[in-house]
Amino acid sequence: MIHLSTERGISKEALLEFYSAKQIKKYENRDDALYEAVVNSDYIVTAWDGHRLVGIIRSSGDHIFTQYINNILIHDDYLTKGIGSKMMDMYLEETREVMDLYMMSGRKVAKAFTINWFEYRGFKRVAEVEGFQVFHRRQK
Repeated sequence: MIHLSTERGISKEALLEFYSAKQIKKYENRDDALYEAVVNSDYIVTAWDGHRLVGIIRSSGDHIFTQYINNILIHDDYLTKGIGSKMMDMYLEETREVMDLYMMSGRKVAKAFTINWFEYRGFKRVAEVEGFQVFHRRQK
């Protein structure tokens, strides 16, 4: 059973195991920096299967006017199980007082299904820069 959390008590081992499976180049060989960045994010929602981290949404910003979503990631073994939608619901509830949310998708994310999902969740595509999609959601 999947459990969602907004707690920051993520073990470094669970976090690094999760991110290493995602193979994101900018995080490679930067374990300490990645761990600090994640646990110091302004908002964080994680999904767990027992003690295994299987999903994360995290953002940074000013808590009032703007938040920038750094990651929306689901472990490949858990895709298409609704975990992303449940995490997004919790994230949107947590950030309901923030005026604007922004996120920029990676090149691998620029698939029609993912873009449609972001738009379904209330994000509007506002720009495309070198294959990256920039999305915005006005909340207030």
